[in-house]
Amino acid sequence: MNSSESFECTICRSTASTLLAVRQHPAHHYRLCRACGTGQLTPLPTRPEQLYTRDYFVQGGEIAGYVDYEADERWHRLTARQRLRRLESARSTHPGILEPGTLADVGAATGFFLDVAREAGWQATGVETSAWAAQRARDKGHPVVGELCQVAGPLDAVCFFQVLEHLADPRLALQQAAERLVEGGTVICETWDVGSRTARWAGSRWQQLSPPSVLWLFTRAGMARMACDAGLELVAWRPTPKLVSLSTVLGQQVGASNHGLAARLLRGVGRFAAAPYPLDDLVTAVLQKS
Repeated sequence: MNSSESFECTICRSTASTLLAVRQHPAHHYRLCRACGTGQLTPLPTRPEQLYTRDYFVQGGEIAGYVDYEADERWHRLTARQRLRRLESARSTHPGILEPGTLADVGAATGFFLDVAREAGWQATGVETSAWAAQRARDKGHPVVGELCQVAGPLDAVCFFQVLEHLADPRLALQQAAERLVEGGTVICETWDVGSRTARWAGSRWQQLSPPSVLWLFTRAGMARMACDAGLELVAWRPTPKLVSLSTVLGQQVGASNHGLAARLLRGVGRFAAAPYPLDDLVTAVLQKS
């Protein structure tokens, strides 16, 4: 780390930080705020949304993308149902909130969660910066816009499923979510905890250190600060199970391209085999607008 490199935490404005190197990407590193623990990628890409072309979803193993996102449909749908149950469970803690309402799914990809939410009676709008993925979701009959600020409120829920860490400005995203929520509305965020035992043990080998797509690493303290600044309250932060197709796991390890025998084999495996993610670094945060 260059000793002259300046730092100010985007979340809490502290200027004290420690360096977290990235073993697989020596040109990048993360600066971890000593006050709230939030990690910021250095250097930040100028247009991170440009990463999410079709290639990210069908040959993106080398940048922590997917060998073939839609080939894993079975597992995406099972995961979407688990996520919807968590959202509905969080809403059930508020008296009188029983029926499905309106929601925005930020980072909707090709629309599997939108499908599941619609089947359950929700009025769901997708937010997706990838033109390729957004069109795939629209082809399934879903309304999809490019930015959260384009979604009209009021909303009962806003979902960020493994997307907040990829956004250029996560603070702004939570503020925009809060502005569109009804009183008592819910933000549910699935993300990665850099303060977890798994992340601390793995250090520079932690699998979520993935430049240039992963821009932010969150902690419970940092999420609580962002929530408070947006007019929200962090009411839950807990480890979260998830099904992951073997094609995605292996593809990210070997960096499989869209071509060749290895990629074809990985796609075949992904359709029929998945494993539950067993570690404590994947978490779900529930934020409420009180």
